[in-house]
Amino acid sequence: MGWTVNAARPSAIPVVLLLLALLAAPLYVVSANGGRSGAVLLTAAVGGTVLCLVCAYLSSPSRYETDDPSGP
Repeated sequence: MGWTVNAARPSAIPVVLLLLALLAAPLYVVSANGGRSGAVLLTAAVGGTVLCLVCAYLSSPSRYETDDPSGP
């Protein structure tokens, strides 16, 4: 099981850009501040973990389930 962006939806491009920003922005900040390779590697690992958690949250079917019996 996984989560993919449906490219036919209008929100696909902003979602992809957000996911890329979650990875690229922290790496840019650490590199611009003179971070060594260990700090950059740790930042990439944390960023990848956060990205995986965001994707797991977005793919969670329980987000769409409601207790309301009149719901869809």
